[in-house]
Amino acid sequence: LGLLGVARRPDQALVREQRQSLLLLIQRAAQALQDRRLQQGVFRSLEELKPQVEMIQRWRAVGRYDSKASLLADTLPPESDLANWVKDALTHYWGGPKLTQSPLLQLEIVRQAFNEHNDSPANALRAILRQAVDSVRPEGERRFTAEWILYNILEMKFIEGRKVREVATRLAMSEADLYRKQRVAVEEVARIILEMERQMQVRVNGKEAEHSLSVGGA
Repeated sequence: LGLLGVARRPDQALVREQRQSLLLLIQRAAQALQDRRLQQGVFRSLEELKPQVEMIQRWRAVGRYDSKASLLADTLPPESDLANWVKDALTHYWGGPKLTQSPLLQLEIVRQAFNEHNDSPANALRAILRQAVDSVRPEGERRFTAEWILYNILEMKFIEGRKVREVATRLAMSEADLYRKQRVAVEEVARIILEMERQMQVRVNGKEAEHSLSVGGA
């Protein structure tokens, strides 16, 4: 939004050249505002792509490491990034760009799940998220006690898609407290997914090593 004001003496009319200059000034100001809006859109898009770019760079660097420990550490995403990606994917759990275009789709555990879900990346990621959420669930019949708070928030807010106020009322807490607990719940899901990915990469790297040895021995 831009506002341009021009003052003139009420007893003096603008001549033709002044009107043309004023029109040119207005056109340039409008163009400048439009350019700024476009630049903001580009910068916003680049910022959203930053996590994906960083992950691709880490993958490209994998070939420079020989030890399995270095390989594993370099391909695992940072926990802070992972928590943000998990929250976004859970927000669009039943469909949406934050699920279908999530950086989580590049995780090995999701890739391994493709075949089990008709080669559908979204379904594979949804299954991984469901598995991680279920890992937060305490044993026994579902209750609405303190022990079940994190699981109930994940289930009601993201899986069932209930509104914040409805979830807060059902769990007898303020909305502010709900948001705090929700952050803890999402971080726990991210931690579980990170551990799942770590174990999967160990298995995959182990199989590749065995294959290399068998080929070399042959």
